[in-house]
Amino acid sequence: MFSPRRTVLDQLLVEAARDAGADMHDAVTFRELLLDGDRVVGAQLQGCNGTTTECRAALVVGADGIWSAVARAASAATDIQYPSLTCGYYAYWSGVPTNGVEFYIRDGRDILVFPTHDGLTCIWAGRSRKDWETYRKNVEHSYHDVIAAAPCLAERLADAERVTPFRGTSKLPNFYRRSFGVGWALVGDAAYHRDPIAGMGIGDAFVGAQCLADALAEGLGRDAETLDTALLGYQEAFRDRTMPIFSYTVKAASLKEQASAMPIYARIAQSEQDTVQFMDVLAGNTPAKNVFNPENIARLLA
Repeated sequence: MFSPRRTVLDQLLVEAARDAGADMHDAVTFRELLLDGDRVVGAQLQGCNGTTTECRAALVVGADGIWSAVARAASAATDIQYPSLTCGYYAYWSGVPTNGVEFYIRDGRDILVFPTHDGLTCIWAGRSRKDWETYRKNVEHSYHDVIAAAPCLAERLADAERVTPFRGTSKLPNFYRRSFGVGWALVGDAAYHRDPIAGMGIGDAFVGAQCLADALAEGLGRDAETLDTALLGYQEAFRDRTMPIFSYTVKAASLKEQASAMPIYARIAQSEQDTVQFMDVLAGNTPAKNVFNPENIARLLA
């Protein structure tokens, strides 16, 4: 289910799903789960014209974001939770040269820079959550105040053009929800969310989608008990993949500049191989201990 306003990424994902054989419907809203006893057997959906439809399914998957209506309907408990630690605004800019993704963490500030489509660069400027009310009172001034903490970026931005409005939020919780039950599952931000400081939200979504797909390949088309066991395996596999980087992210989102770590990050940035490995850690593709272990740190600082 997708809203009428799609991002470029949304459109790419929709097209890929259709090419893979999925039946996609626009402007459809989830209303409630259909139950047979305690097992979910489908969902009631409402179209933009107000008509409702009941769709039966062996499994209902909620991929509907942080405030998931499917999670509420299934009474999915939040197992692990930390409050929002940061806030901020982002905008798309033209004329900001960058060779790739850039991260800046300063005391009380975080900046994320990454190239996107059509030659545009997305720049997020974050502050500690306690600064939200001050930030939103004068967004443009506060945004550039954050950028000023990274002079090399501020210089590039001076001659750039902002091509979108500022968009921001202070609602960036860090949590794991129970992500499966009898006849239902959650994936993406509906199941798990961490602060966007590392810029890896879409990576987390793909990791979760793959773990769920693996479970469905094992459990769908068999008896209910086999499917339920496979979904339990999905939750365990996903948490095994993401828990170390979740802990790292919560710590980083405190926005306390770690002077002792700066030389390590500087050396990582000088090596393409080390940078790729570090990005794999942020994406949850490789364990954090592969980078942050005594032997590797000694090598980086040698």
